[in-house]
Amino acid sequence: FAGERVIAALRERGVRVLLGTEPTSVHRPDAKDTGEGRVHGGPVTVQLHSEEGDTELEADEIIVAAGRTPATEGLGLDSVGLKDGYVQVDNQLTATAVDGDWLYCVGDLNHRAALTHMGKYQARVCGDVIAARAEGRPLDGARFTASADHEQVPQVVYTAPEVASVGLTEAAARKAGYAVETVELDISVAGSALARNDFAGHAKLVIDTGTDTLLGATFVGPEVGEQLHAATIAVVGKVPLATLWHAVPAFPAVSEFWLRLLETRRP
Repeated sequence: FAGERVIAALRERGVRVLLGTEPTSVHRPDAKDTGEGRVHGGPVTVQLHSEEGDTELEADEIIVAAGRTPATEGLGLDSVGLKDGYVQVDNQLTATAVDGDWLYCVGDLNHRAALTHMGKYQARVCGDVIAARAEGRPLDGARFTASADHEQVPQVVYTAPEVASVGLTEAAARKAGYAVETVELDISVAGSALARNDFAGHAKLVIDTGTDTLLGATFVGPEVGEQLHAATIAVVGKVPLATLWHAVPAFPAVSEFWLRLLETRRP
């Protein structure tokens, strides 16, 4: 539903969005190397194939999302017996393929959660681990174990409307074997109506019925990223929904939609 709302907003702004489409050929007779960040010559023609048939588009430039790979060449990983590429770590962020618990890796390179805020989180855990080991202290306690970068990752896509999510989607939760219940509704409360005249959004919670706690949440709407941390705390803290009922949002605020979500689930 989040993707559908973002696509609808793009189309309202005059953007043509083609789904299930792939290019079959690209032609640019006046191609030039004009430098990074510049249009490389004259118009480019793209032949496209989709379920709806073949079509042709002319554009100023083509941008290809090619994915990413770890830039480890020249780091000297081979000197410690590692190959160029991602570095596997344990929950203390220690490289598992290097003996002696002395090499650590945080951030995108360990391939756990390629987000800046999760890299900073890993660095905080890693710093505590290094300090404890240097002083000979045991690694007891949650502060020495990175766990949030498994099934509790918060993230925001800064589109208009914004998309904010934390934890598992319904599909991911079912695939992981959880017994799942979902609750969702449009964000339509007094706070959102006062926040802006054109407020339109949607919220969905994914609930583990075995523990009655949140596995994940997804919100879409104007500035919903500001609403995400409450869901993150609930997911990480495994707060029972019966307890969340007593977390009363201030009135009038957009966060009132939490009450509507919880009311929707009540028998």
